[in-house]
Amino acid sequence: MRLRDSLSNPSKPLARLFKALEQAGGTALPQVEPESSDPAVATEIRECRMLSPDEVVELVEAYRHGAEMSELSRQYGVHRHTVDRHLERAGVAKRPMVKMTATRLARAKELYEQGWSTNQIGRELHVSGSTVWKALKRAGLKMRPPVA
Repeated sequence: MRLRDSLSNPSKPLARLFKALEQAGGTALPQVEPESSDPAVATEIRECRMLSPDEVVELVEAYRHGAEMSELSRQYGVHRHTVDRHLERAGVAKRPMVKMTATRLARAKELYEQGWSTNQIGRELHVSGSTVWKALKRAGLKMRPPVA
């Protein structure tokens, strides 16, 4: 991989340097080998996705009709903060986050004792599985070991 190709958006001075190096020595810019990557480090770079005005209108309407921000984020291929900003710009009043109320916690305890996983309970109560796990742990319930 050429050094120039590894820099997706070089500054103007750097671009001038590349041009001068190519003119001085032909096309023989040094080759740069990619570093050995750690599997825990993301190697994929996501493209910045701009929504068209029509998509923004669809997104806002979907939210007004009950779609969740995370669902819209996946559907349109954008970050949830992007969805949030589009909703703010459109003047949409956002729904409050679902909390683990005493009623929800009691239902979660019932389901957990029946053998449901925290993820299954979360889907049932419209919260994340980790929210359920934390609430049950705080409530003093003895948690089962995680299943691999």
